Amino acid sequence: MGKTEQIAYAGVGKRRVGAQLGQPFPSTNSDPDSDPRNPNSDPILDNWCGPCRTFGWTNGQFSASVSYLRLNDRRASVGEIQVSHPFLARSGKEQLARVALELKNENIGASTWHRDPKNMKATDTSATPFAHENLPNPAKLIDSLRYLGYDNYTAVADLVDNSWDASAKIVRVAVRTRDKENEIILADDGSGMSASVLSEAIKLGSMAEKDPSTDLGKFGMGLVTASLSIARQTIVLSKAEGGPLLKAINDVDEVIRTNRFVSYLGKSTKEDEELFKEFLGESSHGTVVILRKCDRMQNYNPTLFARQLSKHLARVFRYFLTAEREIYVNADRIEKSDPLMWENAGTDHFCDEKIPVEFTDGDAKVKDVIHVKLAILPDNPGQGDAASSQNIKTQGFYVMRNNREILDANTLGLFTKHNSFNRFRGEIIFSGTLDKFLGVDFTKSGVKLNQSAADQLNQFLTGQLKTIRSRIQRSQRAETPADVADVHRSAEQEIHKKSKLLMVPKAPKEERAPATSVSAKSGEELPAERGREPRAKQQPGGFAANCRFEAASLGEEGPIYECEQQGRTIIVRWNSDHQFYKKFVLDNAQDKSLLAAADYLVYSLACAELMFSNEESMGLVQNFKATMSVNLRMLLS
Repeated sequence: MGKTEQIAYAGVGKRRVGAQLGQPFPSTNSDPDSDPRNPNSDPILDNWCGPCRTFGWTNGQFSASVSYLRLNDRRASVGEIQVSHPFLARSGKEQLARVALELKNENIGASTWHRDPKNMKATDTSATPFAHENLPNPAKLIDSLRYLGYDNYTAVADLVDNSWDASAKIVRVAVRTRDKENEIILADDGSGMSASVLSEAIKLGSMAEKDPSTDLGKFGMGLVTASLSIARQTIVLSKAEGGPLLKAINDVDEVIRTNRFVSYLGKSTKEDEELFKEFLGESSHGTVVILRKCDRMQNYNPTLFARQLSKHLARVFRYFLTAEREIYVNADRIEKSDPLMWENAGTDHFCDEKIPVEFTDGDAKVKDVIHVKLAILPDNPGQGDAASSQNIKTQGFYVMRNNREILDANTLGLFTKHNSFNRFRGEIIFSGTLDKFLGVDFTKSGVKLNQSAADQLNQFLTGQLKTIRSRIQRSQRAETPADVADVHRSAEQEIHKKSKLLMVPKAPKEERAPATSVSAKSGEELPAERGREPRAKQQPGGFAANCRFEAASLGEEGPIYECEQQGRTIIVRWNSDHQFYKKFVLDNAQDKSLLAAADYLVYSLACAELMFSNEESMGLVQNFKATMSVNLRMLLS
């Protein structure tokens, strides 16, 4: 073998060779002890070398050659090295040095040995045919990662997750303009990061250990992917207790330019120290994340963006804000926002129970509990956000993972959204140990229940949801004056007569119950001896030919009407609290032609809504109805 040489990496053997950032790579034959550039105590050197591939060992001797060492976009090749000790970084965890090595030892031959950094065991991989390195194209991958479906406000919430995981008590967010460009800054008084931890945090697939039962992070990609979805450049300033203020930069343009996953990791500047102090004062620890080159903001008006962000964070982290944590957005402290209005005296606590669940994860059985809270909001919440939030868009389940909301106003496939559920809110609260069971997605912004989870929740919730809907509907029923009811009946008959000429929703086919006979002895119903033909099991579908008008108390700020389809009948419920119903319908009860025309108008609107609305367009339909309701209410008041 060639002569033994020292490798230019901190922590190899007793002698270390290195260079300050921006200075030339030192000679491999130089004496590190006499080299003034030798930064023995500089933890930044732990991150100079390329990513770990493989290295070989035999009889306690490591033998390899360095493929490359990257330093400030330069490569320096070093000859063969032979050492008799592990390659250890100087980090507290003593992880293996991340150096790209290629086996050269003839004694090992075709066998390749990998060292497992967790339990320090050797694994023989000579039998595997998967030896071809299949690396992604950095430039294309980094651009693709910007389109993972992150909502801006969800992305910022992901950054806040890191703050809570770092034991922060206060998080400050600023949305502002700098040099005519928007920037988003997030600062926390958490534990901060050492150089080795910061190096992990700024790369895809961080190796930072997570406790699924308590931590909000999951995949080790939150900082990178969340920031990428908004900005092209992410700057991280971090300071651990007793350590220096470190700086890291990820820049999409640099990755694309070099077509390599490159970052800057070094010491901070005076300007960085001033920015850290601006947000965290004289704190001895903490982290500041700065998003710049923000080319994917959903709203480029900083004031409007901050306002919407405040609402989002207030709801998503409501349990944290209750537990003596603080969030400030542009210096304004935000208060928790609870969609269940659980502490409101008028809220009906319909259910507050923990249900045991279990599922199989590989060979292991996982047992845990899911906390379910079901609430019926007050019938008359008054003015403002509480009243305006009782609509189809906000009804449903709010899913909480480790007390942090990851999904809002969703049916979870357990019911169909309808105005009768406008006052219904539910919470599904679970720990991260049930992530697989509940199908938590990559961005932690949704769930996809597996069959076992769906079955167990369906069994517990379906009956309760039916009861909730019935209770709300009963509370909404309003008496219709006899003269108005007469006009409604006339309109219903006219609609039925002309139904074949109208554009109306299709009626679903109705399953017929199996034929039965009655026992002469017991009087019990028995199945018919002869089954029906398959085509006779269903009633003809056709179209919704019937209509029924009702009145319901939906609140003064509620919609003018609501509608639903039951079989071949379209049910239209006038909102008896709305000014339009009071001043146009009730006050003109004697003018039957005018009143019938109003019935035909809302019936036609109801047909259009039922025919063309779906899960995707429901929000647009509700906005249309809300705008019409508000304008008519203001004009008639």
